Amino acid sequence: MRQLGKKRSRIGGEAGSTIVEMALILPLFLLLVFGIFEFGRAWLIINTLNHAAREAVRLASVTPNLTTNNGAVITKATTILTSAGIAGATVTNTAATGTPLETTVNIALTYTWLTGIGPLLGFSFAGTIPLSSSATMRYEL
Repeated sequence: MRQLGKKRSRIGGEAGSTIVEMALILPLFLLLVFGIFEFGRAWLIINTLNHAAREAVRLASVTPNLTTNNGAVITKATTILTSAGIAGATVTNTAATGTPLETTVNIALTYTWLTGIGPLLGFSFAGTIPLSSSATMRYEL
């Protein structure tokens, strides 16, 4: 008579295969997760730099007697960046030049990796990358 439901015994050597598979897959999975996190954070900071540059150049375009590195323009951009939790950015603006008259605001920031994934991927050996934004607008006065 044939026995139904007889369990086969495990072939030797398969017991540790799950640990080996996890050891191979886990670093790749963590690399992917941390990479997505860092890319999203850098993208958010670039969008904030763009917003601050646009708002500052908008103010600069209607400021009478605009000079290079005007305090009000720099304060406008710095206030936006500070409210977003971004510190250490360098903000500069140009006086109205050219034909037609135009003014430009430049913002530069050194982005520091939070997770350490950037240097691991070879993006930067120092753990930082430069981010910048620039906006130009016609001078209205």
